[in-house]
Amino acid sequence: MQGRIKYNVMTNQEMELMKNRVEDLLSIRGIEVDHPELVAELAAKGAEVNGHNVKFSKDLIKKAVAAIPAEFTLASPSGEHDLKFPHPTGDFYVRTNTGAMNYVDTKNDTHYITLDEVAEWTQLINVMENVNYCTLPSTSGEEVPVEAIDVSTLAQVLKHSKKHIWIQPYEAENVQHLIDIAAAAVGGLENLQKRPIVSFIACGVPVLTYKRMDAEVIYRCAKAGLPVQPCSLPTAGANTPVTSQGTALVACAEVLAMIIMIQLLNPGTPVIATTLLFSMDMMTTYTLQSNTEITMARLICMQLFEQGYNIRAHSYGTGTDSLVIDEQNMIERTSLIHMMAMSDASVLGGAGQLETAKTISPLQLIIDNEIFGIAHRLRRGLEISDETLGYNEIMNGDDKAGFILSDHTMRHFTEPHRPLMFNRDGMAKWEQAGKKTLLDQALDRYNELVAKPVKIDLTEDKIKAIDEALAKAHKALIKG
Repeated sequence: MQGRIKYNVMTNQEMELMKNRVEDLLSIRGIEVDHPELVAELAAKGAEVNGHNVKFSKDLIKKAVAAIPAEFTLASPSGEHDLKFPHPTGDFYVRTNTGAMNYVDTKNDTHYITLDEVAEWTQLINVMENVNYCTLPSTSGEEVPVEAIDVSTLAQVLKHSKKHIWIQPYEAENVQHLIDIAAAAVGGLENLQKRPIVSFIACGVPVLTYKRMDAEVIYRCAKAGLPVQPCSLPTAGANTPVTSQGTALVACAEVLAMIIMIQLLNPGTPVIATTLLFSMDMMTTYTLQSNTEITMARLICMQLFEQGYNIRAHSYGTGTDSLVIDEQNMIERTSLIHMMAMSDASVLGGAGQLETAKTISPLQLIIDNEIFGIAHRLRRGLEISDETLGYNEIMNGDDKAGFILSDHTMRHFTEPHRPLMFNRDGMAKWEQAGKKTLLDQALDRYNELVAKPVKIDLTEDKIKAIDEALAKAHKALIKG
């Protein structure tokens, strides 16, 4: 039986304490919800409501958690990259970074993202074998109306993506239009419900508070039966306790509250608990993504949801606080990827990001694809058996002749993972090939891929439907 390396950062006793404290927060303190329709429906479903404050009894929490589907699929537009949850082999899926406004091109120029770069980014994701679904970057408000950045970006991604799309709305008024545009791409809402090619993010900010926009995501997606990846974005030392443990507690409570609301409104709606934790550097007040303690807090969250509640969970799997592709960047993101790969996480996010998730880079995306390949191999572990040990060969004394040409070697020599862009040939061949660094190799790979972009083949009627839905959204949302 193949083994599996895994980090459990909490003992069973600590996990039970964590669950109890999360549920105490939701049943005693409660949450604040700025959405009268949602609050009214929660009251009708048994929640205790006092104005904007909503409390969930522990029995109601248990009922909501029991309604979460044990299995579900996030569909892909092409049908080639559907994501089944739980992962059939116990592995994890990878997504790109969401909401980044800056793009570092291959000439090292950093600028606001254009629609053409959104298309390029999406097409690169199509061919990254270790990146499973895409998120929406933030197109420049200089190129599209600021009121319609999210709907404009979604329309562009739908025209190019072969993989599942994760949507972060920017305004409450935009949520329904985003649903309508996604539905237009597949021939209507009923088809979208059957094969959800998109899922949504809703966030809790400030602590245990859900603004109108995020409450609208919960409300509209639950009503439509579309998958949601409820998200918490706490910052240790700023809006949550300075300890990473306290920040993990808040994040888990905020995400569980959203899951409860969704399941009370529409039991069986697919959800993935998404805790994206940050911390404040108390010397500089700069927000950090990649320090060691906050990474361990993400491990706490993954263990609580995956083991404690049997809910699929999602957190940052890569990222850096560095501003550029330098040594700090590579150390931080590789450490983060490998730590999170050893958790129970079902999804690891952030591929291609720099500068604490504010910036994306196509070269970093290509490099992350390599690092995630290593992480997948690590999670699978190693099987221990007489065959893998080479026990019979050792007992028979085959080592006297060496193992290079042994039958055992012939059976297993292709098993070691070989990253595509890593040097494995030694100094002489490296010099003959031009002394290329990893960044040089990524640039070569980028040029090769953009020369032959892989796009989704949308029919003319679906492209027309997307454009019509986008035009309707623009008319409703753009002021003046």
